[in-house]
Amino acid sequence: MPYYKCIVPEGSVGFEERQAVAKAFTDIHCGSTGAPRTFVHVEFIEYPAGGETGYDSSAPYYMDGGNRAGRPEEVKQKLLNDLTGAFVSITGISPDDMDGRITEGKASQTMEGGHVLPEPGEEGPEWYEHAAD
Repeated sequence: MPYYKCIVPEGSVGFEERQAVAKAFTDIHCGSTGAPRTFVHVEFIEYPAGGETGYDSSAPYYMDGGNRAGRPEEVKQKLLNDLTGAFVSITGISPDDMDGRITEGKASQTMEGGHVLPEPGEEGPEWYEHAAD
């Protein structure tokens, strides 16, 4: 956790762009939340040209993010705007061609590196020691 899926038309986003998007998403998420970089996961899922993303969206590009619940609304909105903005900037697509969302799950129901996640803001020094394992 966090987990960001980028749903894209087949062959539309090259390897270098994918690397740049993954780095940007990691920078944005960690800068907004303080999460360790190793926790950020970015996956690209292609669908056939002329097909659909599988989401309730008419846009050909879609970012589906999953994070821990409990952050202030303004942090979540900024995160969503910054992530989709980075994707648009790096790939050169029109903002009209990009939709996205971030869904949340309880920290107590999420595990990373063999450890149940604490609530946002409750990460103490011992938690970061585990995160570095």
